[in-house]
Amino acid sequence: MYIIAYDKDGRYQDDIAAALPSGGEIIWLTSPKDLVSQEIWWQAQVLVIAAEHWPDETVEQLLDTFSPRHCILLDFTPECQWYGLPHRDNLSLCEPEDLAHRLSGLVSMETHPPKRLALMSATQGFDVCLLSLSLAWQVTARSKQPVLILDLGQPGSDIAGYLNKPAGVNFIRLLEHSTVINPSWLSANGAELVAGIHVVGMPESESFDAPDKDSLVTLMDQLEASYSTIIINLDGMPPCPLLYLFAARCDQHWLLTGQKNVSLVKTRRLAESLYNKGVRPGGVNLILAPYLLSVLPDKETIAEQLDLPVRGVLPCAHSLITDINAGTLLPPTGEYKQFLHAVDQLLRVRSKKMPWFNKITGMFNREVKYE
Repeated sequence: MYIIAYDKDGRYQDDIAAALPSGGEIIWLTSPKDLVSQEIWWQAQVLVIAAEHWPDETVEQLLDTFSPRHCILLDFTPECQWYGLPHRDNLSLCEPEDLAHRLSGLVSMETHPPKRLALMSATQGFDVCLLSLSLAWQVTARSKQPVLILDLGQPGSDIAGYLNKPAGVNFIRLLEHSTVINPSWLSANGAELVAGIHVVGMPESESFDAPDKDSLVTLMDQLEASYSTIIINLDGMPPCPLLYLFAARCDQHWLLTGQKNVSLVKTRRLAESLYNKGVRPGGVNLILAPYLLSVLPDKETIAEQLDLPVRGVLPCAHSLITDINAGTLLPPTGEYKQFLHAVDQLLRVRSKKMPWFNKITGMFNREVKYE
C-alpha cells in the first residue's frame, strides 16, 4: 500500500515512518504540486501531514487536493490550532503516539463479518447472486438474525429464480413505503424467500421514475435501522453516483475478479475509484473467483501487483447449476456444502498485527522524543 506524507522541515519523518503498517510504502511530498505530478498518487490510500504552523496554505492545499480520500493530520502547533478546523468526514487529527493505531484502522482488513457489504465486479465473470445468497445463509445461521439482500446487479439479477420462488416486494416499491419498512413488513410482502433471508430486487419492468438521492438515503436509513446485516449486490453496475451512494453506506467492499490480466487491471481501477470517493481503504478487498491453482498469476502475485488485500478465494461453481435449475439449492447438500465452507472463510479472516519489534521500537522512539 502507498501512504503519502508531508513534513515541511523533516523533523518527524522517522516517527511517521515507524508508524507505517507492515508492507506499506511511504512517498514524501515537498509541495502540493508533487501530489498531482506523480501518477502513484492515484493509488495512494492515506495522506499524513505533520503541521507545525498555523495557518499554512500548503497544508490546506494538500487537504483539498487529496480529499475526499482519508487524511491524518499531526498538529505540532504550540496551541493545537488545527483542531479548530471545520469538520471533514475524511480528516482525522491525532497525537503522534496514536498514529500507528490510526493508520492501521484505515488500511487494515476487517477480520469480523461485515455489517454492510457491497459486492462488486468490474468484469462480470462469477455468479454474485450465488455468493450473495450463500453469505446470507452463513450469516443468518450464525447470528440467528434476519439478513437483507438488496439484489441490484446489472443488467439483471434474480435471486428468487435461484430458489424457484416468486419475487416479492421490489426496490422501487420499498421507496414508496419507506416509512413503514421493517423485517415483518418485508416478510409479509414476500421478501422472505428462505427463513431469515429477505431479498429485494429490481422490478421486471423498467417503466419507473429514477429515485432521487434524498429518497434513497431515507430508505437506507430505515433499512439499516431494521437489519444488523445488509448485503448489496452491485455486480455489473458501472462507476456512477448510484454505486458510490450505496458504497458509502457499507463498511466492507468485496471486489470479485478472475485471474485474467484484463480483469485485474479493471478491478484495480474500480478500487482506486472507491478510494477517491472516501471509502476506507482497508474495507476494499479482493475475492478471487473462480480461483484455479493451475492458473497464473497466483494469489500472492495478484495481491502484490494490484496492491490490494486478497480476502479469499472461491472455487468454480458450475457444478451447482443443476441444483439451481431444479430449485434445490437450499437447504445445502453435497457440493454446495463445500462451496459454503469456502464462503465461510471469507467471513472469518485472521488479523495481521504489526511485528512486535517495530511496535515496541516505535513506542520507545515516541516516548523519548515527546516526553
